[in-house]
Amino acid sequence: MPKPTVRIVQTELQPNKRILVTSDIHGNLAYLREVLDKADFSGDDYLFIVGDIIEKGPQSLKTLRYVMQLCERGNVFPLIGNVDAYRLQWIDELCEESAEGFYDYLLKRRQINETSFYDGLAEECGFVIASPTDVLTAKPFITEHFKAEFDFLAGLPTVIETQNYVFVHAGLPEKRISDNANADIFSLLKTDRFMQQSPHRFDKYIIVGHMPVGVYNTEISQQNPIIDRKKRIISIDGGCGVNRDGQLNMLIIPDIDSPVDKISTVSADSLPVFRACSDQRGGGDSLHICWPNFEIITLEKGAEYSYVKHVQSGKRLCVPNAYLVGDTQCKDYTDYELPVKSGDMLSLIFEASDGYIVKKNGVIGWYYGKLEKAK
Repeated sequence: MPKPTVRIVQTELQPNKRILVTSDIHGNLAYLREVLDKADFSGDDYLFIVGDIIEKGPQSLKTLRYVMQLCERGNVFPLIGNVDAYRLQWIDELCEESAEGFYDYLLKRRQINETSFYDGLAEECGFVIASPTDVLTAKPFITEHFKAEFDFLAGLPTVIETQNYVFVHAGLPEKRISDNANADIFSLLKTDRFMQQSPHRFDKYIIVGHMPVGVYNTEISQQNPIIDRKKRIISIDGGCGVNRDGQLNMLIIPDIDSPVDKISTVSADSLPVFRACSDQRGGGDSLHICWPNFEIITLEKGAEYSYVKHVQSGKRLCVPNAYLVGDTQCKDYTDYELPVKSGDMLSLIFEASDGYIVKKNGVIGWYYGKLEKAK
């Protein structure tokens, strides 16, 4: 099986054509189709898919094949992500010594998402993976049957540079694009919090996914793309397939020469939509507890809520037990009260006895009024 290596591609885009950009689809084909439909994607547009096509969602193989089919148009440019590269590596290196650990991973993946990329591959080859032995038995059939898919993933570029925008899954260690050619591939695919950690102001805007944008705000949780004009970095991963409030984002750049303030976005998720029946002023001090600062100390355990102390901020607050992982972690929770007007459309994330956690235009928070199902 071919191994992914750093590939930097220069592409000149024609003027007067829209540039659509998405990332981190994670096997959620329905969301990809939805954002393409919302953006009215056509043969007159360019489409960039900034890595992590597979895994974590229900339709990894179908999503991969759909992207391969899109590429036949000639105006679609997918890149490799860390998950794509890791899955190729794991399957290629699968052996007796690693089979048990690989199988344990599949079990964990099924607990979260009911299936995995490897399960889908095995199923098409007529296998059900029920043990480490099954993992090994299926491997030669999988590697032969899916050679075209594996070759496609392994051959994807790591970086695509255009006149004004550069696309890479996670980030660039070096400011000059060409200086990244000899880097370890995972330094470009697995750079966490690139927008925050990078010391560079880039000459062109770098568009990345990989890290859900919610991690950049410790007060308010939101999943919309973020533009850092100082560093010239655009981060677009909306947490699709990762967070319960996640969404698949798509940037719409009107033209290769368009300034960033002309960029718009569309998004997709599967959350049910309701109409707010009353106003809520919202606002005020708030906390967003998320990776990597998710450690808490449980001070008092209740039936629905627990009173906890957030270690990093020192703030004490009540958190629904559904957002706690044991007594020491809290996952992607905010106590922000969302400003709402009667008639606003709200996506329901979580229902408690005294209110709702909802999403409005990509921003997450509590709403304490009445909801009615949107027609």
